[in-house]
Amino acid sequence: MHSGSARTVLKNNRNLLKNNKRKKFVFTSGKPNKVEKEKFDHLILNTEYQQSIKKRLLKENKKRFYKILVLFIILFVSLMVWLIKVL
Repeated sequence: MHSGSARTVLKNNRNLLKNNKRKKFVFTSGKPNKVEKEKFDHLILNTEYQQSIKKRLLKENKKRFYKILVLFIILFVSLMVWLIKVL
């Protein structure tokens, strides 16, 4: 892909260097993106809140396990049926 003549590219690069307000090194590899940590109120982080999170995670993990189990059973049965037909 060509984005224009060489003169235009050089002019745009010079203009970028003159712009002091731009964020430098934004897309460099190896630099982690800075994500602001969530600020929690210590009153919210009580045992009831932790228990509710734990219950929710257990339910989600149980659902995921059952989905994987059902998928495995369907694949296994279909493979067995296919092998019986072939033999």
